[in-house]
Amino acid sequence: MTDVWYVGVDQVPESLAVLLDGRDRARRRRILRQTDRNRALAAWVLARLVLGEKLGRDPAGLSFDRTCAHCGDPGHGKPVVESADPGLDFSLSHAGGLAVVAVSDRTVGLDIEDASAGVRPPAAALTERERAVCSDYGDFARLWTCKEAVLKAAGKGLQIHPSRLEVLGSTLRALPEELGRPEDYTLRDLPLPAPYVGTLALLGPAPAPSVRSGADLVGAAAQVFPSPRPRPPIHR
Repeated sequence: MTDVWYVGVDQVPESLAVLLDGRDRARRRRILRQTDRNRALAAWVLARLVLGEKLGRDPAGLSFDRTCAHCGDPGHGKPVVESADPGLDFSLSHAGGLAVVAVSDRTVGLDIEDASAGVRPPAAALTERERAVCSDYGDFARLWTCKEAVLKAAGKGLQIHPSRLEVLGSTLRALPEELGRPEDYTLRDLPLPAPYVGTLALLGPAPAPSVRSGADLVGAAAQVFPSPRPRPPIHR
């Protein structure tokens, strides 16, 4: 079973940063642009709320292990929830004004893009056949989410050059040998609010995921941790 939640970045107030732990907050401080910090906050707050509900645990009490399964580095691996069922996997992504989280009982990778952004990936990131079938930015955006989702599921990210994967017609056609066989992965388009497109990559055959808004989860948390009210001006 795979469930996907999305939320607008502007729906996640700064007050919910209280749900992050010290490592999360330090990582967020290292992000240079405020808009990117806001996106990171939205994605990780949503992830904590969804995972906390799934596991029956306090979202603020969750810890994540980021040890790379391929090289053992403790800082750049695919995050997993510590002390959780090893059969539970999750992935998150954010772009523009949207943050999305997927939770699954199988290995999962998720990526989203703003299809109105108009920035194409470098030509070197695509195969010759991929370039031939992409006619507009929407095509490029969807193709890019397929590649990123697979690399996230594999726990490699852009450590693998994206041109080593080939996706045609939302089907994975070629994959580096160290990541398995193309037929090992199922790709699913995500029905997201326009103008966003997204792809789930799942290890093994998988039914269509459920996709829903996480606004109610975030809204309930914001009532518990409200933003401080502005102080009234002092008249002298």
